[in-house]
Amino acid sequence: MKRLSLTRTELWSFAALAAASLLILACAPAQYFGRQQDDLLYFISAHALSEGHYRLFTSPLMVPLVMITPGFPLLLLPLAWLAPGGHALAQAFCALLTAALPWALYFFLKKRLEPLVALLIALLVASSPIVLSQAGTVMSETAYLLSTLALLAALEKRGAKAELGAGGWLLAASQIRPAGISLLPALLAGRGRAPAPLARLLGPAALGAALWSLWSWSVSGQVQELEEFRLSYADRPPIRVLSVAWENLVFYLEAWGGSYLPAGWTGASVWAGLLLAALAADGCRRALRRDRADRASWLLIGAAAMHAVWAWQYQRYLIPLLPFLLAAAAASLGRFTRPALGALLAAQLLVHAPRWIGAHGSWATPELERTYAFINGRSRPEDILASALFVRDGYHAGRPSVPLPDGDDAEDFAAALKRRRVRQVLWQSRLELGLTAQRSSPLQERLDRSERFLENRALFKLIHEDREEGSRVYWLR
Repeated sequence: MKRLSLTRTELWSFAALAAASLLILACAPAQYFGRQQDDLLYFISAHALSEGHYRLFTSPLMVPLVMITPGFPLLLLPLAWLAPGGHALAQAFCALLTAALPWALYFFLKKRLEPLVALLIALLVASSPIVLSQAGTVMSETAYLLSTLALLAALEKRGAKAELGAGGWLLAASQIRPAGISLLPALLAGRGRAPAPLARLLGPAALGAALWSLWSWSVSGQVQELEEFRLSYADRPPIRVLSVAWENLVFYLEAWGGSYLPAGWTGASVWAGLLLAALAADGCRRALRRDRADRASWLLIGAAAMHAVWAWQYQRYLIPLLPFLLAAAAASLGRFTRPALGALLAAQLLVHAPRWIGAHGSWATPELERTYAFINGRSRPEDILASALFVRDGYHAGRPSVPLPDGDDAEDFAAALKRRRVRQVLWQSRLELGLTAQRSSPLQERLDRSERFLENRALFKLIHEDREEGSRVYWLR
């Protein structure tokens, strides 16, 4: 039997990776459950699957869950069977999944980069405030990144069986997050047009997307992602695409650059992000000069194109891209790679990591905690609540909930609420919706109209206001 032996370098590397995993676990859960609403939707979707349907059972409307592709809920399904009534197990599972990320990145990158560079990139991703702020949240980015790594590793193998395996991982990635469509340039780079290999590679994901689209269309008359894209640009001039792309670029540059600078250095963060992005772009250029089919470069190109026109922006969207961005930037640094990555790691650990350790930050408890208590205490369990983030608000207020309707005027708005048997309406100012070019967003205009309608005292009575929380509660007259 062959004896396993580790070098001193490997031991130090594994100790560093273990420390990175412990750091992630020490920050979990970084956000209260339901803060992002999508985390609650993933949890609800898994429980819906466990009950043999796929509908939003927390709402009296029982709408089909067309907004959540089933990949990540299927991953959570065993937890829904084990713990039907609680979310702590799902949070613990997601924390462990993120804690496994530095190990997966290290072993993936070590085959492609110098071991120390691979280790530094794995540690940089694991200790990024963007990652730590999502530690223990029931979100899909980590699972998507892990499936992407498995897909890229499978693509390096030859043969029909390997192509089917890669096709399976593409199916998983695209069903965990519809953003998996941005992987297509990386998959097709350098491949011939032979139909059989392409069918094995793309067939499972194409079939999954077709079935999901057909089901979505049959139960709701639309495909959610296409409808969201349409709404983002509805009745807007073509130049809106450019304004969305510009605001997204500035946002993600600031988010990436700010990972290594003190909070509040907004102006410097953008320039730091621009420098890092320029290094990454140069690294991609070098890689494509050596190999026009370099998959990591095409992955970044596909993701950049997608996020340029997608009219939502969240820092967590960077999580699946961070290792590839850092690897591309490292390729441009030459002999300065190790000291530069080491300096970024030190800055990140000193400036940001302490903020998230212990999970006691500003996101630890609901920002509308007092308002939820008021609603719970001033209504009956069957009273229906309407709000913008109705899934989150209904969960924490302990009431069935529905979304705010759209209306041409206050009377139409109130009538739509009455048809849904709504008793109370919750309004939150300073609402974080992640909308790009928010002032010109059709969705923001719809919310602004709703706020104006609620000011109609003949139709709505203000029964509670908490200026510190930025919330108001109304009764329908």
